[in-house]
Amino acid sequence: MICDRIRALREKTGMSARKFAEEIGMKYTTYYGYETGSREPGSDSIVALAQYYNVTTDYILGIEKSPAPAEADTGDKRLDGIIENYHQLNEEGKDALADQSEIMIHMPKYKKCNSVSEEETEVG
Repeated sequence: MICDRIRALREKTGMSARKFAEEIGMKYTTYYGYETGSREPGSDSIVALAQYYNVTTDYILGIEKSPAPAEADTGDKRLDGIIENYHQLNEEGKDALADQSEIMIHMPKYKKCNSVSEEETEVG
């Protein structure tokens, strides 16, 4: 179960197992053993992987079904979906998503409340 979870999380990053092991500072053979199930990660490795992917250790261990941390439950299904998607992105994807949201807040079409400009409030 652990091997399936960490493989799926890594694959979502688009990195190879070798590149990922390098990224987190782990020997490739050690990490590959975790993914194939020939080695069991210790608690320190499980915590490090959970922190890297921003998931709970219970998710990696197969106890929880959702990879999103419990505190991400906002009560808004759309926002929860966005948060879950965010956690599945690599750093470049996270930056792109943040940039896109920044652009959207300046577009009147998407603003929650359109403020009335001074010109519109002047009386002739």
